[in-house]
Amino acid sequence: MFLLKLKFIIPLAILAAVFATFGAYSYLKNQKTLLEQKRLATRLVVVTRADVPAGTRLTEILLQTREFPTDLTPEGSFSSLSDLIDRVTKSDLYSGEVILESRLAPKGSGGGVSAVIPAGMRAMTVAVNVVSGVSGFILPHARVDVLATVSSNTDKEESTTTTILENIEVLAVDQTVKSKDDDPITVKSVTLLVDPAQAEKLALASSEGKLQLVLRNMTDQEAVASNGVRLKEIINKSAPAPAPARRVVAAVPPAPVKEEPSKEPPKQVIEVYRSSTRSEVVLDEGKVTEGKPQK
Repeated sequence: MFLLKLKFIIPLAILAAVFATFGAYSYLKNQKTLLEQKRLATRLVVVTRADVPAGTRLTEILLQTREFPTDLTPEGSFSSLSDLIDRVTKSDLYSGEVILESRLAPKGSGGGVSAVIPAGMRAMTVAVNVVSGVSGFILPHARVDVLATVSSNTDKEESTTTTILENIEVLAVDQTVKSKDDDPITVKSVTLLVDPAQAEKLALASSEGKLQLVLRNMTDQEAVASNGVRLKEIINKSAPAPAPARRVVAAVPPAPVKEEPSKEPPKQVIEVYRSSTRSEVVLDEGKVTEGKPQK
């Protein structure tokens, strides 16, 4: 009886082993197929290992590759490290960021600030102090307006201050093109990103007058029309209006009244002496009147 059972157990065990082997083979084959499909559905993309400042020449140490789903791979990305060796960044890159062609300077560009300057633009440096540099709060990539104050050689009241440039990007502060924090820093020069026409205005204003930088909000893109201001306008508005002058008239003495001569003919007086007496005879309009005799 035991031998009969053993005769059935061994074939059943062999059959179970065959099914188990087939099942394991199918599972492994399916896993291999899934891995192949996953490999075909992804693509290697070059990303940065650490933060990379603008104007940096890329080396293999700064780069690494990661797998990205094919349908999520950004356009303009790179799959090989060799394609990016010696390329120069024209904007800041952050750790793990996918490197795109649009974030790189043209091939053959040198490193430094020149690689950050867009085509058709110019970088121009102007001298500033603590006051004109807004007490050190002007940092790289800030936006500023440029005011020029020009003094008149003949009439000081004709000195003028005018906004010559608006919404200009600060490319660098002294030798710094990247700000690590927002703390104010004392600077002696600021490099501005301008076009050729703006560079001419800036050069003339810096040589003929004094420049003042005005910090503006990064989101404020509105241009403001201004005709400038003259010193005499400020003086006239701030000083109190002078009192109207009073006309002083000197007192004129009254003219002397001239006595008109009498139109009546003058009286004639004749003295008459008789012995020791004296008398006067008055002739008035043909009438004769003798006065009382006097001794």
